[in-house]
Amino acid sequence: MNTSTSFQETAVRWGFVKYRSLFLTFILLVVLSSPLWFKGQLILFLATQAAVMMLVAIGLNLLMGYAGLVSLGHGALVAIGGYTTALLMVDAQISFWIASLAGVALATVTGVLMALPALRLSTWYFALVTLTFSQVVSDLLVEWKGVTKGFSGIVGIPAPSLFGRSLSPVEVYIVVAACVVLAFILSRNLVQSRIGRGMVAARDNPLAATAAGVSIWRIKLFAFAISAALAGLAGAFFAVQKTVITPEDFNADFSIFFLLTIVVGGLGRLWGPVIGTLVFFLLPELLGPLQSWRLLIYGVILLVLMVFAPHGITGMKWWRRWFDRPASITVLDGEKRPVHADPIQHVSLMIRGLKKHFGGVKALDGCDLHADSACVHALVGPNGSGKTTILNAISGFVQADEGSIIIGSVNVMKMAPHQIARLGVGRTFQTPKLLNDMTVLDNVQLGGFVSEKASAFEIALRMARASRDQAEGQTNAMELLLFVGLAERANDIAGDLPHGQQRLVEIARAMVSRPSLLLLDEPAAGLSLAELDRLGILIEAIVAKGTTVLVVEHHLELIARISRSVTVLDRGCVLADGTPDEVFSHPEVERAYMGREAMRGAK
Repeated sequence: MNTSTSFQETAVRWGFVKYRSLFLTFILLVVLSSPLWFKGQLILFLATQAAVMMLVAIGLNLLMGYAGLVSLGHGALVAIGGYTTALLMVDAQISFWIASLAGVALATVTGVLMALPALRLSTWYFALVTLTFSQVVSDLLVEWKGVTKGFSGIVGIPAPSLFGRSLSPVEVYIVVAACVVLAFILSRNLVQSRIGRGMVAARDNPLAATAAGVSIWRIKLFAFAISAALAGLAGAFFAVQKTVITPEDFNADFSIFFLLTIVVGGLGRLWGPVIGTLVFFLLPELLGPLQSWRLLIYGVILLVLMVFAPHGITGMKWWRRWFDRPASITVLDGEKRPVHADPIQHVSLMIRGLKKHFGGVKALDGCDLHADSACVHALVGPNGSGKTTILNAISGFVQADEGSIIIGSVNVMKMAPHQIARLGVGRTFQTPKLLNDMTVLDNVQLGGFVSEKASAFEIALRMARASRDQAEGQTNAMELLLFVGLAERANDIAGDLPHGQQRLVEIARAMVSRPSLLLLDEPAAGLSLAELDRLGILIEAIVAKGTTVLVVEHHLELIARISRSVTVLDRGCVLADGTPDEVFSHPEVERAYMGREAMRGAK
């Protein structure tokens, strides 16, 4: 099969995706421009307010829907942006454009400072911290009268001016709408990149994210910073649009409103904040004659959505079928350089005196191990002998008590898991750690998180290096899927794959970054005989590319066929070490594990 031809055919098949994205963006522009078609200040006022709320919702959706952090304090960040802008404009006579930048900066810094301690907490404790923060800010707005003017609030906030001329309400709306479009595009670029995949992985499967080199703490902090910045910007526009702001504008219900908006629209869906905001702002107007029944109607609508659309409006099947962007393949036009042209760095693995205690249990008791570069070294032994603990210690998921772990020339003891992954260490797990709701292609692309070098700024603006990284990442992922025999399933949902194919996807993901050392934890578990043979061929092909493989496995026939050296563990200690023939004929190994007849069968 010609790889280039396959990629070209797939690209043509999915080419309409780009045009559909343009069409959807056009719809957004039409919706945002619709208030300009009508005369009347009320419609313009409501449209401006809706656009302001949409800004907050887009940022909160990035934080909650993708990074998985539940914030109940975003109303406070809007208040910080609004009050900072209003105070600088009214008291210091500073231009809106400078004052709004100050509001955005203060909201971002405050949000980051709030998130720093809270990120160490579980999801709902994090939500409680943000809710408490919201209440603290609300109290400060009332009590800090010397600055905030207390209950009276700030009155007479002027409209933004440009070149000495105050902007009209129509012009203010156009500016806010333009910011919404820009925020939507930047959000789309982020969530469709390695950063978006990293956020989803950090939310759904932190082990998989860390093994791919994602720093959970940093990526969540990044999501909070972007979300807080958009909230601060929305606060600046909120202040000049209302001309008067008071503490009552930023009560607890204000934060809950944004939460309901993205949940109803579709949490973790690109269009969720847009649809959710439109629904919440259109419904009150449509239900104007039914004022006394409004709460009951809201309750019925929410109940219907919970039953028939638990993932929100944009999570419904008809929406996903027509509007969601499926995975696609991008081809680098005119690019002649073969994918993965750079050779893999050959490294050896050296472990000396490794000890790890879990309470009174000695999981590892002075283990030694040496794996030559570009070969397969196997770890065998009964359950509980310490095999997986060694893999976890090498990859940083478990911190050993004593000893040394040297990969190439680097001692990785005490290093964080994502730092070890960035050194070129790939990892699979006993149970496949896939992002079950994402496509196979996206799962494999996650493995290239480290190898893509474009910054978040370049990604958000989709600059040349970011586009190149994205295209190369897709091509490399497809090459690896072709390598493991799953190219035709690239656009399938990973959770729908059978167990054996999920293991192959995980191996492909670990190989995307071209690791120097690959750790395989029972890759043959649950495979059929035919799949077992293909796995052996695959591992040999991986080694042929220059990767050192350390494999934990119970299938001794497979180990005997593919391994150059074997280490046998027993209760955390090394029982035997050598070639497969030497180890499997060792009297202690025969006596302790499989029995003579079984070991002869393995040989």
